[in-house]
Amino acid sequence: MDYGFGGKTVYVYGLGSSGRAGAHMLAAAGVRVAVWDDKLAEEEKELTVVPPDKVDWRDMGAVLKSPGVPMDTPLVRAAQAHGVPVMSDIDLLCRRERGNRVQFVGITGTNGKSTTTALVGHVLRTAGRKVAVGGNIGNPAMLLPELPEGGIYVLELSSYQLEMVSELHVDGAVLLNLTPDHLERHKSMEAYRDTKLKLFDLARPDAARVLGVDQPLLAAVPDRPGLARVSATGVEGADYSVREGAIWRGDKRLVGLEAFPHLQGPHNAQNIACALALLVPRWVSLEMFVEAAATFKGLPHRLEKVGVVDGVVFVNDSKATNGDSSVYALQSFDHIYWICGGKPKSDGLGACVGALENVRAAFTVGEAADAFAGVLREKNVPVFVCRTLERAVGEAFGAARSERLEGAVVLLSPAAASLDQFRNFEHRGDVFANCVRMLNAPDYYVEPARVVQEPNA
Repeated sequence: MDYGFGGKTVYVYGLGSSGRAGAHMLAAAGVRVAVWDDKLAEEEKELTVVPPDKVDWRDMGAVLKSPGVPMDTPLVRAAQAHGVPVMSDIDLLCRRERGNRVQFVGITGTNGKSTTTALVGHVLRTAGRKVAVGGNIGNPAMLLPELPEGGIYVLELSSYQLEMVSELHVDGAVLLNLTPDHLERHKSMEAYRDTKLKLFDLARPDAARVLGVDQPLLAAVPDRPGLARVSATGVEGADYSVREGAIWRGDKRLVGLEAFPHLQGPHNAQNIACALALLVPRWVSLEMFVEAAATFKGLPHRLEKVGVVDGVVFVNDSKATNGDSSVYALQSFDHIYWICGGKPKSDGLGACVGALENVRAAFTVGEAADAFAGVLREKNVPVFVCRTLERAVGEAFGAARSERLEGAVVLLSPAAASLDQFRNFEHRGDVFANCVRMLNAPDYYVEPARVVQEPNA
C-alpha cells in the first residue's frame, strides 16, 4: 500500500491508541516511521525513536499527530514552518481507501456522539450494509477493516480530531449539540463551534448534513446545502422536532419514542432524531430505521443498567465526563442517589446545578469531591463526601435502601473526567459494576481505584 509519502519518513508524535495503530500499520506497509511520545513504552522501542529536537525535516513526509497533542505545540509549528503536512489517523484511513468505492459518515458534538455513532452503525448493519464503526469510539481509524464496494465507515469525530483533518470527505455529517467542554484547548465557545463545524466543510456537495439547533450558537449557523435542522426543545424553524412523545418532520408525525425502549431520556430523543434525519431516506426507509433502531441496546457506560439489589437499580453513566452530559442522566430518573466527581472540567458541575430536583442525595468522589460537595450543599442537596467509588456505592445503596422509594436509582454520572483515579471512564464504570456485584457477593474482587492523596474524610 502506497500512502503517498514519496519514500520519506512519517513522524508519529504521540503514541496513544491512534498513534500506535498508525505507526504499526504504516511500518507494515513499508513506510519509514519515526516515533516519539513523552512516555515511551518499552514495546514501542522496536520502532525508530527520534526526539523532537533531532528531527530532520528534509526527510519528513508528514507528521501523524495524536489528537491529544495541541496544534500550538512547538513540534507542530516547526512542521508547518517547514511545509510538512500535519495529519491525523483519519486522513491515513482516507488515503488507504482512496479509489475504493466506499462512503464516510462523520458524527460529532459535545454529548451523545458515541451513542449516535453506534446507533447509525447498528441501523445500517441491520439493513444489510457493510459497516465499520470507529474513530473516537471503539477502534482507531487505522484498525478498521477494509470494506467492500458500497461499504460505509461511520466515524465518531472529536474536536481534537477535526481541528487537523484535511483529507476526509464525508457523505453524511451530523453535529448534535454544543456545550462547554475542552475550552482550555479551544479558548472560546465560538472557536469550539467553528472546529465542530469543520465537519460540514469536509462534506461532499450532495452530502446529508444534520445540525442540532437546541443551543443558540448552533441555531445561529447559516443555512447550507442539504442542511436539516433538528430540535428536541421546540426551537422554531427546525426541520425535525421532538414533541408530544414523538419525532416529527414539519407537521408530519414520523414515529413515537415508545418504539425505542432502550433509548430513554430527552438526550436520546435528540440522538434518535438526528440519526433518523441523517439516514432516512438516503440510506434506509423510515420503516427499516424504526425496526432496526428498536433493537439497539445502547452503549456500555452510558445510562447502562448494571444491577438491581434489594429493589435499588444501579445505573452506570461513567461516560458522562462533563456537567452537561450528566444533566441528561439527572433528567431520566425520579429518585436519584447520585455519585459524582473525579477530575473536574473547567466549568465544574456546569448545567447540573439546574437539574437537581430528582436528586435525593449526592455522594462525591475524587479530586472534585470537596468542590462538588460545596456547590451541592448551596443548592440544599444532602451530600456525603466519600472520595472513593467503592465507599460511595456502599453509602448510596444504604441511603436508597433506607428510604425505600419506588424507582430508586443509584446513579454513577460523574460530571468529571476519570483520570484522577482511573485509567479511563471505562475502567471507572467497570469498577462501579464490580462494586454493585459485591453487594450481593462480598467475596467478589473489585479492582481498587488509584486513591488521590487527600485529607482524611
